[in-house]
Amino acid sequence: MLKLIKKLAIIALPIIIYFGIFIYFEPYNYFGFKNNEYVDDSAIVRVRQYNQEPSDIVIFGDSRMAHFDIKLVESYTGEDVKMLSFGGASLNESMDLLEYAMDTNPNLKTIYFGISFYTLNENYYKDRMSQIKTIATNPFAYMLNFNYNIEMLNEIKFFIKGEKNVAEKDEGHWKESDYYYEDGSPRKYRKNLEEFAGKIFDVCKNYYFDELDVERYVELMKECEKRGIKTYTVMPPLDNSIKDLVVDELGLSNYIFKFIDSVDPYTTVLNYEYNEKNIFTQDEFYDGLHLDVVKGLPKFTQILFER
Repeated sequence: MLKLIKKLAIIALPIIIYFGIFIYFEPYNYFGFKNNEYVDDSAIVRVRQYNQEPSDIVIFGDSRMAHFDIKLVESYTGEDVKMLSFGGASLNESMDLLEYAMDTNPNLKTIYFGISFYTLNENYYKDRMSQIKTIATNPFAYMLNFNYNIEMLNEIKFFIKGEKNVAEKDEGHWKESDYYYEDGSPRKYRKNLEEFAGKIFDVCKNYYFDELDVERYVELMKECEKRGIKTYTVMPPLDNSIKDLVVDELGLSNYIFKFIDSVDPYTTVLNYEYNEKNIFTQDEFYDGLHLDVVKGLPKFTQILFER
């Protein structure tokens, strides 16, 4: 019996060592054992944080809602706030997360739900919720996931090089040349804004308004109303470059107002996306969809949460 135990221990040792290395180097502090300096809006991390300490105020949406400084948000709300928004989230995934929050927290009282013309595109569809819930609640699923093992190995690489793996923030450092063409004539929009608008234009060329998801969203807002949950439907700001070169060029503004008309009876719509006057300058935007985290986002945080 003792020999068998020794043999099993020898077989198990490499696995134990590997899992120990994984836990030490995984970048998201999934297990909460270390001081984490990695800035991330991973859905896995945020669902796990929510499971551990549910909050009655929750933010949903894609990267435009995910990059708020949560401590600054809480300084305005005066209460604990959790993020269930993450970069690249589709509308249906955000609604899945809202249903998840409603199912797991009977005390949910306020939500901020980010929606944009961009996520109202039927072509912008992703379905990762089942995997997110599994990995967020099952440590072994996390440790055995191929992608997270690759990221762990990248952490080891940074460690060997003596570097820290810190996610890049949407903070711009622009030069004077970014505002001029090569012939010296001034650009209407900063160089990266024009280039980004071109990419968004290509994505939205075959735009289909997502009627089914809008209907689902309306039903969710009705259910929130029944439960006494206050809902803010947030349409984050767009830079004028996106308005002019994408929304107006492709005639998409009608879809924005169609959405607002559909949901307005059931939720408080905060439309910063398409208005006559943009309250943010182009220097307050990092790109056409994302506010600069230093120059623009703190201002929007105050506007949105100081209520």
